[in-house]
Formats: sequence, C-alpha cells, structure tokens
Amino acid sequence: MHPSSSHEDRLLFSTQHELQQVLRWWWIISLMALLGALGGWIIHALKPPVYEAQAVFSAAIDYTQTGLMTQFEQDQALNAVGHLIASGEVLERVVAKSQAEGMSLTVADLRRMGSVERQVDAFILRLRATDAQQAAYLANLWASEANAVLTDAQAHALQAAHLARYLQSLESCLQRSLIVPPAPALCYQQSPTELQTLITETAQQLQVERQASRNLFSGLLIQWTEEATPPAQPTQFGRNDLILASALIGLLAGIVLVELLPPFRRATS
Repeated sequence: MHPSSSHEDRLLFSTQHELQQVLRWWWIISLMALLGALGGWIIHALKPPVYEAQAVFSAAIDYTQTGLMTQFEQDQALNAVGHLIASGEVLERVVAKSQAEGMSLTVADLRRMGSVERQVDAFILRLRATDAQQAAYLANLWASEANAVLTDAQAHALQAAHLARYLQSLESCLQRSLIVPPAPALCYQQSPTELQTLITETAQQLQVERQASRNLFSGLLIQWTEEATPPAQPTQFGRNDLILASALIGLLAGIVLVELLPPFRRATS
C-alpha cells in the first residue's frame, strides 16, 4: 500500500472518531451551550438598566428650487443635516447648557451616550442613559441645540442663494456693459468700474454666507418633528449579542470537554 494512502486512511478514521465522539455526547454539548446562554442572560440582567430616548428630525428637498438632482446629490444634501446634528459645535453647546445646570458631561460622554441615524428622510437622535428622565432631557437638549444651529445655517443658506443670484445678475450686467455701452437700465446706470467693485464685495459676502450655512443649501426643508419622551422600559441594548456569544463559548467548551476529559473518551473506546 502507498504510504500516502495509509496516512489518509488514518486521518479519515480519526475524523470519523471525533465526529462520533461529538454526536454521542451531543446532549452534554447542548447543555453547555444552554448554560452559556443562561450565563450571558444573567450577566446582562445584572448590568444597570439602560434607557433610550429619541428625538426625530425630518428633512426634504424642495425640487422647485433645485430642479432635477441625482441620487448622489440628494444623499449628499441630506447627509449634511445629520452631520450638523452630530457636529462638535452642537455637542459643545449641549455640554455648556448641561454644565450650567450642574451636570458633569463632556463631549466624549455625549458621543458615547448618543447617536444620529438616518432613515430615508428622517434623522433619529438616540440617547442612552441609566435614568429614563435624564435620557429624555438630554435628547431634547441636544435636539434643541441642533435645531437652533440648523435654523441659523438654513437662514444663511437662503441668504447665500440670494447673493448668488444677485452676483450672477451683476456679472451679466458687466458683460453687457462691456459689449454694448452704456449698460442697460437693469444695471442701474453703473459704470464697469463700479460694477466690478460691487461684484467683488458681493462675492466676499457670498463666501461668508456659504461658510455660515455649514454645507446646507437653500432647497432643504428641515423640521424637528418629534420630541423625546421618557422611555417606559429599559432597552435590551446588546442583550442578544451577549447571549449569542456566551452560547457559542458554551458550545466550544462542551466540545472541548467531551474531546479531552478521560471519562468521555473511555466511554467511546
């Protein structure tokens, strides 16, 4: 017989033997998995309860202002809302307000406790805390500061859109005045030099307004649609993952148990 064939036979026999070992003591392995899952459930039950409150913002695009937009452009416009809600500027304002009321919170704490999730055209601000009232209070404080920043940014976005149209009309006037002097009446009888000065000033104002708009644009319609309320029950955050992980650990422990301990191996010899 070829040496390699003998080696393959021994390997096959060993594999079959180990499989029989596992199948024979399946109830031990299943019991260990159940005990592991029970242990994960107990560990989660012993942890302090966590309550989750949520506030909701809605965002839509006014296509009468924007015209046709690609899916990428729509996502980019809407995602700017979520980025602003979760921005450091908003979190710093929340921390300042909470510290003024005697709460010892930091920006890092808020990032750990909260999150902003987009669902189509809605942005859900979730905040978790060990106290239901505190969770709702902080969620609404966060939403209130985010709403103030969004409102301010939206006003600057509208002003930027107005200045952009005005700048375009000035540039058009300048072009026409250079081609067929004097400029038409729409240019208010201004000289090319005056138009150039006005264009420069308007462009500078436009740059300022665009920065103040924080990447929002005038075609966005944003509204704080749902305030947070104190949750009645604690969230099961992480419970299923913990139970599953504990069950897998128990399963592996059961396999090792029946494979290595002498009492089980002698029973199948």
